[in-house]
Amino acid sequence: MSFTGRPTTYLETVIENNGFFPDLSLGDFQKMYGIPAEVIQEKAEHLLRVSIIDVNDSLLDQQNAWQAAGHVTLEAVPAQQIGGKSRLLIQYQRAAFALATAMAFRQYATVTRREIGEHKVAESLDTEQMYRAESNRALRNLRGIDTNITAELI
Repeated sequence: MSFTGRPTTYLETVIENNGFFPDLSLGDFQKMYGIPAEVIQEKAEHLLRVSIIDVNDSLLDQQNAWQAAGHVTLEAVPAQQIGGKSRLLIQYQRAAFALATAMAFRQYATVTRREIGEHKVAESLDTEQMYRAESNRALRNLRGIDTNITAELI
């Protein structure tokens, strides 16, 4: 049961992906990242679709490398198993869910001009940045980069 007194039900919709990366469940997104069950389904679907697009775009070169090595899906790429699930699938899900959560915080930030409203906006933007950083760490892990900082010689 949620804080509103209504039963907590999660969305059962699965967002289809591009065939290489896994499909993602809205219910898993809600449960794992604390997205309230009261969020309108269309809003949650949109956030997750947009994050999937962004994550897939960020991983395009890596996807091409995996496919060139003969792997038809991310699940087929050899990786350490954690709890029976591929480490790469876990990181992909983390990247997409964290990015969608960051976008949700941006959209739900209050715009009131009262002092309390300004404090809420600042907290929301900090939380958004935290989730974007989490998504970026997962993307770096998927690319095989173990550090949080990369420098290139131009």
